[in-house]
Amino acid sequence: MKHIKEFETKKDDQVDILRDLLMENPLYEDNDFYLFIGRDEFKETENGMYKKVLDIENMVKITPDIQSIGAMKGLEMRARFQSESNLYHIWLPKELEEYVSGKSSQRIPSWLIDLIDKHKMKGVTTEGKKKYKDVLDRRKNIGKFNL
Repeated sequence: MKHIKEFETKKDDQVDILRDLLMENPLYEDNDFYLFIGRDEFKETENGMYKKVLDIENMVKITPDIQSIGAMKGLEMRARFQSESNLYHIWLPKELEEYVSGKSSQRIPSWLIDLIDKHKMKGVTTEGKKKYKDVLDRRKNIGKFNL
């Protein structure tokens, strides 16, 4: 029974940490946060030249819930084991959700793929790691000083 309580506590902590990280970002009000696995592809144009384009596997909208945490871990693992693939993240305006949420590059308009390619970010920022550590410290202190 002790192990179940510890697991539930860790799960709740992860959701709270994700909520803090998303809501502290100034882009949170008007934008949605997405993760996706992407790779560069070369496609032939009409004039016989080749153009580098971003191939998106699946755009996943991240919200502060346990399903998003599972999706994040799954995407991270898939990107690690697929050669030439990377895990990217991006903030997109809420109005674009119907165009990108749950879709691959075959179903996303080409103008939007170019926009995503231009503004995508790879990896974890040091700011995110610091905020994650701050939340963990704050949780430890709550348990210590809670009367």
